[in-house]
Amino acid sequence: MQSIVSLFTTYLPYFVLVLTLLVFVHEYGHYWVGRRFGIHAEVFSIGFGPEIFGWTDRNGTRWKVSMIPLGGYVKFLGDSDATSATPSGEPLSESERKRAFFSQPLYARAAVVLGGPMANLLFAFLLLTGVFFFAGEPYTPTTVAVQVDGPAAKAGLRTGDEIVRLADKRIDRYEDIQEAQFLYWAKPMPVEFRRGKQLLRGEIQPQYCERTDRYNNTLRYGDLGIDQFVRPVVGGFTANSPAEAAGLKVGDLLVAIDGKPVEYFSRIPELIGSRGGQPVQVRYERDGRYGEATITPILDKTVDCAGKEQIVGRLRVRPAAVTELRQHGVIGAMGAGVRAVWGMTSMFYTSMGQILTATRPVDELGGPIRIAKAAGEASYAGWTGILNLVIALSVVLGIFNLLPVPMLDGGHLAMYAYEAVRGKPLSLRAQEVGLKLGFALVIGMALIATFNDIRLLLR
Repeated sequence: MQSIVSLFTTYLPYFVLVLTLLVFVHEYGHYWVGRRFGIHAEVFSIGFGPEIFGWTDRNGTRWKVSMIPLGGYVKFLGDSDATSATPSGEPLSESERKRAFFSQPLYARAAVVLGGPMANLLFAFLLLTGVFFFAGEPYTPTTVAVQVDGPAAKAGLRTGDEIVRLADKRIDRYEDIQEAQFLYWAKPMPVEFRRGKQLLRGEIQPQYCERTDRYNNTLRYGDLGIDQFVRPVVGGFTANSPAEAAGLKVGDLLVAIDGKPVEYFSRIPELIGSRGGQPVQVRYERDGRYGEATITPILDKTVDCAGKEQIVGRLRVRPAAVTELRQHGVIGAMGAGVRAVWGMTSMFYTSMGQILTATRPVDELGGPIRIAKAAGEASYAGWTGILNLVIALSVVLGIFNLLPVPMLDGGHLAMYAYEAVRGKPLSLRAQEVGLKLGFALVIGMALIATFNDIRLLLR
């Protein structure tokens, strides 16, 4: 019940705000390119259904906001409907034909259709470029800490190794490793890593993991048995920290626990995981001097990759920040923006391919409710969370519409490609059949996504 209340009180307003912005960008891309070719737009609508309010500009275009905020459209002169799929068949005067969509040459029609998805991708690119130029690009070094007896350790990796390639992709940041973990759950991953001056190779067999975050979202990934290599410096404390109560301070370097060296931060839970409720001796360094403290780790519940609940000990300390911000000039920021958009595009198409080949469960498809939920959750992270969501959804909206499915922009482009090769368009009958099949496919995906959304909401 709480999830349903949150949907309407918190999530829905952000959903409408974000979706309205992205739909406007998408449809304005179609409209802008159409205007460049002299095509007349009869209607520019945000949303579907009855008009709430609107106005007609001096060019005769009706700009309006409609009742159902789940999309939008631009209807050009001569279209039979809002999808610009087939001509209306209505008689047009000679002057009207020159301004009608279907009277334009093939390259112009293709450019207009491509304008929407490209506007979304360009919008995301510009936002990312601005963020990377003014704030910097998040960067975490690829040097890793290897868990004892984990998948990476079995593949021959050691703590301090620097991963260069993973799953046949170049690794530039630790964030690239995390993306690979979410894309490949059980598939063996070829890995190249640098140890000193040696370049070594191996293959990691990930362990499938499934977690539920604090918003009740299911997260699936392949655990590689590695962590960021972080010096064991205390960066902060969480609530009721026994380490803070024992006198540790921010900036202390943890040296040993019960006489065993602490080489890196993620080594701490390995050393105290089974010592919950039992005192441990912690040796630390502060301002060049060594000290010792007796700390009794708090018992916490965790769930392992197999879904089994475990009781572990926690010091409740946070690591010092390891993520840096790479500063870029304009050109560098643009390059980073291109890489980021390409990375999200690659992840989307890879995930869709995995769903179609049944290597990824179909319950990962989400619809309006899930988007609304994500928008509401992003709001808790402030403007940065909303901005990240807008960027991600803008990319998804752009590349999803490029799928070669009738009713989507990619379906129109596929028909134009056929026309370019054959020298004549598909027959109206073939186009109608394609539209019906595309409609059935899109509706089928929407039903599956909505079913998944409702299940998520009722958890």
